[in-house]
Amino acid sequence: MTWKRVLLVIGLVILVGLLGFVASLRIDYARSPATLFHGGPIVTMDQTQPTAEAVLVRDGRIVAVGSDAAVSAQADSATEVVDLQGQTLMPGFIDPHSHIDLSAFLESMVDLSGFTYQTNKEVWAALRRAVAETPPGTWIAARGLDPILTPNLKTPSLKKLDRIAPDNPVVILSQTLHNYWANSKAFAAAGITDETADPSTSSYYVRTKDGKLAGQIVEQAAFEAVKQAYLDAIPSKQVLADFATTMRDYAANGNTTVVSAGWSNDEKILMLLNQHLASDTPTLAGQALARFGVFPGREPLPRHFVYLRPEMTDLLPDSPQNGDDSFKVLGVKLWYDGSPYSGSAYLERPYKQSKITIDDMHLHAGHTGEPLISESDFTAAVEKYNGMGWQVLVHAQGDAAIDQVARGFEVAGKTMDLRPYRDRIEHGLMMSRPQVKRMWALGVSTSFHINHIYYYGDALRDDILGRKRAESLLPVRTALSVAPISLHADQPMFESKPFYLMYTAITRNTQTGSQLGKDEAIPVQAALEAMTTGAAWQIHMEDRLGSITPGKYADLIILDRNPLETPMPQFRNIQVLRTIVNGNDVAID
Repeated sequence: MTWKRVLLVIGLVILVGLLGFVASLRIDYARSPATLFHGGPIVTMDQTQPTAEAVLVRDGRIVAVGSDAAVSAQADSATEVVDLQGQTLMPGFIDPHSHIDLSAFLESMVDLSGFTYQTNKEVWAALRRAVAETPPGTWIAARGLDPILTPNLKTPSLKKLDRIAPDNPVVILSQTLHNYWANSKAFAAAGITDETADPSTSSYYVRTKDGKLAGQIVEQAAFEAVKQAYLDAIPSKQVLADFATTMRDYAANGNTTVVSAGWSNDEKILMLLNQHLASDTPTLAGQALARFGVFPGREPLPRHFVYLRPEMTDLLPDSPQNGDDSFKVLGVKLWYDGSPYSGSAYLERPYKQSKITIDDMHLHAGHTGEPLISESDFTAAVEKYNGMGWQVLVHAQGDAAIDQVARGFEVAGKTMDLRPYRDRIEHGLMMSRPQVKRMWALGVSTSFHINHIYYYGDALRDDILGRKRAESLLPVRTALSVAPISLHADQPMFESKPFYLMYTAITRNTQTGSQLGKDEAIPVQAALEAMTTGAAWQIHMEDRLGSITPGKYADLIILDRNPLETPMPQFRNIQVLRTIVNGNDVAID
């Protein structure tokens, strides 16, 4: 054999090998067979057929819904039959406002939250234990600090954190994710000194009377350098693995679709990772990285849709027609103000003066907060992104912020029809009833951060806003009377537990059992719609998600009881037994 023939043979072998390798990257996890569900209540959320006896799923789609006899007649011998044994089948929930990237970053952080610790002493003992278990020089990140959920909590000074952790950089995130604390080593790692200028008057480093860093950081822009220093120091493989864990956690709570409302990381590999995890079909790049151990392997997980922060728009695809029905970028998220628990929500009248607002939030008399962007800049952003075909979400909590946002949308609406974009106000804490109707005239709906009432309602009434303003918060019933709405937990602020959200919307109860704005309570059916069909409409997916309807995707959950027949004292205890996305079971504990 001549050398030319030898080289040709070698070349052919290499080519065949490469083709085989590329072909192997197309191999994905095994899909579930056609499945017939029957033998229990089926809540369809389809107004044309609210209940059914049986549902047939094939190739990830719902193909038949109806009587047991009619649906069974469409099955064949290869169809798997699932007897619900009295358990309830319904559509999976849609979390329309979450922060998957932050949730993944917090996955391995030290928990200091009021959900876990009830006293100041317990919180700082937990941090000291973490310091004792961590090698010197290694970052320690903690989450959940909250003087409202832990009523006697004393927030830390720089000196206190330096005493607790003299040899480790330490960063602590508040439960609301609008306040942060760091020690000297963390500030040094981020390049922040006493002379570092504040990013703005609404995002800054709290300082002592003599101008020194006090340890506290307010709002996102000021926190960015510390966040990046921490992310640069932690193992990337841990971060990548935590994304898959986080998505399984969402699924365990019954979420089959999760929306990132403000993607905050400009690392393109993280966007590629989430596309790899959520897309209906594998990408060559994602599969190759998984083959070499960089990415975790693919498995059935919730759908994931993304809204980018304005500073991350270099990640914005060329067209809104990107991705697929399991992963895509939908638009842009803006922030108009901050949180009522840091004093950065923008109010028409000042915050109430109380021990919490004076001693813990450090607010002076007459403080109202201020907008994070100008009204004209907001209007320009709506015109820009809607003009490019992208949907716009805007974080607005205070009544002054919501009023300016309403005017901004109205100005933009004079030059273009906003209704096709289905822009949204996020959280809507102090939205008034007239503002609800004013916004819907432009096609702008609201996703309500409803558990402000349950976890913080007493503090909002007694310490932060006062009774009159607290009674008018979150006008869900009014909004529902004119527009599709949704409910969210703003995870990682609160865990994305749909039955917790719906319970609060139905009862308007605070943790202590008192009610706030009981005339804005909604019935169970309406709460279920907010978590399914309403949220699907808001993300332009109502023809594919949200109900058990022939032709829609088979995103389903099986529950231990029927929500429509569960007494309200047990409603929060409804258990998700099985979560199914695109016809495939998600691994949940």
